[in-house]
Amino acid sequence: MSLVVSVPEISVRSAAVAIPATWFEVRREDLAVWNDVLLDTETSLYQYPFWNEPYRPLLVTPRYLAWGTQDRPQAFVSILTVGFGPAKIGLVFRGPTRLQAGFQFSQAAIEELLAWAREAGYVFIRFTHSDEQVLEQLASAGHAEKFDAFPYFLDYPVQSPDYIVEQFDCDEATLASFDREARRKLRRASEAGYEFRAEESPEALARAWPLYQDCARRKHFRLERPLSVYQEAMRLAKAHGCVRLYSVYLDGKMVGSSLVFRDRTTAHSLLAAFDCEHRHSAVFLHWHGMRDMYRLEARRYNLGPAPGSLARFKQQFCEHPVSYPGALTVVLKEGWFRVWQRAIFPAARGLRPTLRRIVSNVKR
Repeated sequence: MSLVVSVPEISVRSAAVAIPATWFEVRREDLAVWNDVLLDTETSLYQYPFWNEPYRPLLVTPRYLAWGTQDRPQAFVSILTVGFGPAKIGLVFRGPTRLQAGFQFSQAAIEELLAWAREAGYVFIRFTHSDEQVLEQLASAGHAEKFDAFPYFLDYPVQSPDYIVEQFDCDEATLASFDREARRKLRRASEAGYEFRAEESPEALARAWPLYQDCARRKHFRLERPLSVYQEAMRLAKAHGCVRLYSVYLDGKMVGSSLVFRDRTTAHSLLAAFDCEHRHSAVFLHWHGMRDMYRLEARRYNLGPAPGSLARFKQQFCEHPVSYPGALTVVLKEGWFRVWQRAIFPAARGLRPTLRRIVSNVKR
């Protein structure tokens, strides 16, 4: 798909006038089209508007910029913004990203992005990226520190390794990459009569939500986003074929569920829950989910990080997890950042459990 025709309401200018490439802010009414633009690139899920827009009710404002010209953008970045006026904090997950094959970020483009952010009132921007070279360019553009100055959005991957299954056209070739125990569990689950279902509606997640809540209480983990935020993400992603809610049933009862979003290349299993008596159905659920996502052209299936006992389970599918470079904090206002680092940051770290509890219980 041509990026030229993907961006709506392109300004018509004389061919004789050279328009310089620059960063420009994307209009909110154009975001649906930009989701389709990103689906034609290698952009990470965490940069997509359909993933970031649902944060608005949590007082986190996404801002989107593209670099290039209005009729030929070549790069994109989504900045989650906390705060207002001259006291903003920016969070960029796995960005900025390239829109054109072969495009390389120039140092001038990186410096222009930071200049825009400084003028817009950002005190600092915390970046993560899968490409170490992009982080090095950001670091060389000014004062940067290799630590996470805002470690409060825990539903995003920052430094934890991900267990990613590389899939193949043939079922047998994909199964051959699993260990023997996973294949045995899959055979037993199939013989037990489990039924696999796939749905896309936000209402389906509401029906499954009690299972997620029960599993969270039992396993002592927190559902980082409230139900309403996940539902809005599903609603926005559904229009682009980028979400599925997978479930396992036995005798008409739901005993397992997983919520999966995809970008162009990778399906991301972001939530999963199982009835305590049917944990062995997990392999069955992930297997059928990953193959369904493969048919949607997501060749990789990301099981996510594996804290605690989850590591052994996920290693059945993928022995070696993928690691990423650490977070980089780019400082834009030196004085304000020193106040944040010395006074606010230590207090905010202590309040993190309370803040997480408040956010996870927000209702729209």
